[in-house]
Amino acid sequence: MSERLKVRFAYQRGWQVVDGSTVVRTFEKKEDAFQFLVDRGARVWLEWSRTVIGGKAPPYYFAACFMQDKVGRILKTLHGTEAGTWFWTCYEGGANGKVPTKDEAVVGVERAYTRRVVKADWRGHVT
Repeated sequence: MSERLKVRFAYQRGWQVVDGSTVVRTFEKKEDAFQFLVDRGARVWLEWSRTVIGGKAPPYYFAACFMQDKVGRILKTLHGTEAGTWFWTCYEGGANGKVPTKDEAVVGVERAYTRRVVKADWRGHVT
């Protein structure tokens, strides 16, 4: 099983955890599906898109959504002593961090959001 799984709403069936095209398990509540991920050390696969500000999409700036709700963002620091590092934040709960790569920033947001949904013990700041 992947460390990154999709959670989707399955009309009249509840919430499904999906690995690729395979339904792994179905739950009545969203929180139960997310707890399944936490128990396995996995994270939710969020939808990522370019951030648009004033009609423009700045380079190295991305937003994460879960079912159309914006849940976090990542952006690359372009100037100063931290140039080249990536900042990530999960809006709900305020977890955030600075990491060397975009992939690590994605992991930070997805892991923080997964844990936040089930109110798992999350220390907030990760560097």
